[in-house]
Amino acid sequence: MRAWTVRRRLHVAVCLAFISLAVPFYAASQKQDDIRITPEEYRQRRALLMSKMEPHSIAIFKAKDFSNRSNDVNFAYRQESNFLYLTGCEEPRAYLLLCPDGVTIGEAAPVKEVFFIRPKTRSAAGESLGLEGAKAELGFASVLPGTELMGVAKGALTGKKVLYYAPSMPDMVSDPLMEKRTIVSREVKSELQASFPDLEIKNLYGALGEMRSIKSPTELALLQKAIDATAIAHIEAMKSCEPGMFEYELQAVIEYCFAKNGAEFQGFPSIVGSGPNSCILHYDANRRKMQDGDVVVMDIGAEYHGYSADITRTIPVNGAFSPVQRQIYEIVLRAQEEAIKLMKPGTTVEHSAKATEVIADGLMKLGLIKDKTEVNRYYTHGLSHGIGLDVHDVGRFGAGMQPGMILTVEPGIYVPEGSPCDKKYWNIGVRIEDDVLITPEGNKVVSAAAPKSIKEIEVLMKRQGLGNAKLGGR
Repeated sequence: MRAWTVRRRLHVAVCLAFISLAVPFYAASQKQDDIRITPEEYRQRRALLMSKMEPHSIAIFKAKDFSNRSNDVNFAYRQESNFLYLTGCEEPRAYLLLCPDGVTIGEAAPVKEVFFIRPKTRSAAGESLGLEGAKAELGFASVLPGTELMGVAKGALTGKKVLYYAPSMPDMVSDPLMEKRTIVSREVKSELQASFPDLEIKNLYGALGEMRSIKSPTELALLQKAIDATAIAHIEAMKSCEPGMFEYELQAVIEYCFAKNGAEFQGFPSIVGSGPNSCILHYDANRRKMQDGDVVVMDIGAEYHGYSADITRTIPVNGAFSPVQRQIYEIVLRAQEEAIKLMKPGTTVEHSAKATEVIADGLMKLGLIKDKTEVNRYYTHGLSHGIGLDVHDVGRFGAGMQPGMILTVEPGIYVPEGSPCDKKYWNIGVRIEDDVLITPEGNKVVSAAAPKSIKEIEVLMKRQGLGNAKLGGR
């Protein structure tokens, strides 16, 4: 998802900071040993990728640059996902060279991988990893300063037929005065082709996508940490929600729970949309005051060590679903449950077709549509995507689900104001999203800790949450 900006919190955020030590949390929030991917697993990934490269080829990967927020202030740094997947490095100004045929550096024996990074430096932000750190912490045997990349790369390219290169930078640059839009990847490829006319320039996105779509046990553990933090956030938001609150107050509760449970980032901007905003798929302004009689859609995901959850729940702001809200909610929940039943190795779109069928039948029974072909009027998006290092993770699922894949299942119904139906349904948006792991036997809903039945939600919303606390006992 697109880059996000940090929003200021009002008194609720301050309040949360003061009461954090006094709040009883759930078992899932208890401190656990930190989970990290080992240097050996990263080495295995690089070796597997090299086995997929063509003969007489070389691959070069670039770390993400800093992204400027304003003037001399940058956004919090987050590594490019493919570079993170292959190296574990969380710093900019680094490069990875892979050469299955081997590359000779000086008089040493040929090596298949070389890591380039800036020497250790101290700055106001802290100390960088440096060459020795890359060896000790990331497990690279051959590490050189980043300034030596070009010399080594030019030598390694001798006799090669294919260069895999796709730098991590914005792909589209627009200039309104010149009325020109530049596709950066195409320009880079063109320049490289001119400099190395005997080389074929390609990228490895397809191979990396296939690798990343199947999660290792450690990746699944990291995802589960992110998912558990997100489930806790949903629970606290449900307990906290009440008429008269602003959407950003629920956002503050949610993101506090993320940080409290070790998540470094949100995997995407938190979506907290109430009333008419519940019908806007990627609404993330979160500035509206929630009203009695609204529903609020909370589409959120903590990111833990690079891996992002993605869970959505829809709740009544006043704590009790109205009969009309209940009708819509039950259709969406039934669609999700029926779809999940069909998820198993080898299946492709069967679960998606089933969800669409259930929603179409439900909308026809309520009189919102007259024919099943009209279902897309109120169900306006796909059902599933992978999660992982990207919340909309790369991967190829068309060939069939496989054990180790983890997918979202997120049916929804959205009835914006002005829709050609009874006005009682206007401004009701409902989405229910879970994260589902494909197993050899079928599937497992790994986000089940976040309540989603009407009874569970209404019972939970009778309790007081973090967002209900007042400064000074008021």
